[in-house]
Amino acid sequence: MGNQELLERAFSLAESGEVANIQELRHALIGDGVSLSDLAQFHGRALSAQLSRKIILSRRRVTPKMPRGDA
Repeated sequence: MGNQELLERAFSLAESGEVANIQELRHALIGDGVSLSDLAQFHGRALSAQLSRKIILSRRRVTPKMPRGDA
């Protein structure tokens, strides 16, 4: 997988709601066949922050709201 494809897949996973955090994102990428050496290239703070924001926003969108009980 090339660098561009890796970035696109990482952002796609982050926006999908399928992963809950960066660690799960990394495991999903490894499951997709990304090597550890390729993955190691994408560890910057700015990139992690962008992906984390996407994950948080997608999880809010995907997670159903629980009704508030009167109990």
